[in-house]
Parts: sequence; structure tokens; C-alpha cells
Amino acid sequence: MELQISELQSKLDEQQDEYNTTIEELRKKNSDQDEAHSELEKEKQISLDLERSKIALEKQVKELNSRIAELEACALNDNSRNISRIQARLDDVSQQLENESKEKMQLLQNARKTDRTIRDLQNQLQERNKYKAKYEEDMERNESKIKKMKAQIEELEQSESNLQIAKRRIEREANEQRERAARFEKENEKLKARINAI
Repeated sequence: MELQISELQSKLDEQQDEYNTTIEELRKKNSDQDEAHSELEKEKQISLDLERSKIALEKQVKELNSRIAELEACALNDNSRNISRIQARLDDVSQQLENESKEKMQLLQNARKTDRTIRDLQNQLQERNKYKAKYEEDMERNESKIKKMKAQIEELEQSESNLQIAKRRIEREANEQRERAARFEKENEKLKARINAI
């Protein structure tokens, strides 16, 4: 009986260790999920900022194109230097717009990847929660079994104690009976001796 209790207690300790490990992994997964979510929000904000920059740059390009058209209409020959400078500026702005568009696409790809990572972490967290619930149920069942077995052991120990008390009482009574028998035997021998003496 004590061996069974020891085995159950050992199994319960092992399951407790696995449960603690699972809880630690869950905490790490939650931390990773929060970090990924924060990164996704940051990338979304960057995407919004890039979109606003794109709109502003497109407006600036339109204004520059309009300015170029005005300069060409008014004094193309006299303002050729200004037109070249503005055209160069327009080229720079166009290149900047293209670069930011590429950066935006990359950020959107990263955001989608991060979103997939978050979904994967959420699925893993759900599985861990199921695993945790199952271990808690197993632990409760094992604890209930151990309590019952401990109660049975206490009953057996009490019964054994009662038997020991009864055994000692019977042994004491048997010793007393043997002592009486010995006394009777001595007295009987004395009587026989007296009778033989007569």
C-alpha cells in the first residue's frame, strides 16, 4: 500500500514539473505574441506615415509639373536654368516616391508575415491551454486517489494498533495463566510429598 502511494506521489510530482514547464512556456508564448502584436502595430503606423508622405509628394509633383508648364509657357528660353533645376527636383521627388512605395510594399509584406505569426502563436496558446487543463484534471484525480489511499492506510494503522493492544492483553493473560498453572503444580507436588510422607 505504501509503495502504491509512493508511486502515485512520484507520478504526481512529475506531472507537477511538466505543468510548471508548460506554464513557463505559455508565459513565453504570451510575451512573444505581445511583442509580435506591438511590432505589427508599429509597422502599420509606418505604413500610414508612408501613405501620407506619398500623398504629399504626389501633390508636390503636381505642383512642380504645373510650375514647369507655366515656366515653359511664359519664358522657356529665359528660364531654362530654372526649368532644369525644377526638373531635377521633380526627378528626385519621383525617385523618393518610388523608393517609399517599395518600402511600403516591404512593410506590408512584413505586416502580413507578423499577422501570420500572431495567428500561429494564438493557435499554439490554445493548444497549450488544452494541455494545461488536461494536466490539471489528471492532477485532481491523482490527488483524490492519494487522499483515499491515505485514509485507508490510517484505518489500517488504527486497526493494526488495536490488534497489537489485543495481542499484548492476550499474552499478558496467557502469562498469568501459566504462572497460576505453575503455582498449582508446585502446590500439587507439595501435597503429593506430604501424602507420601504419611
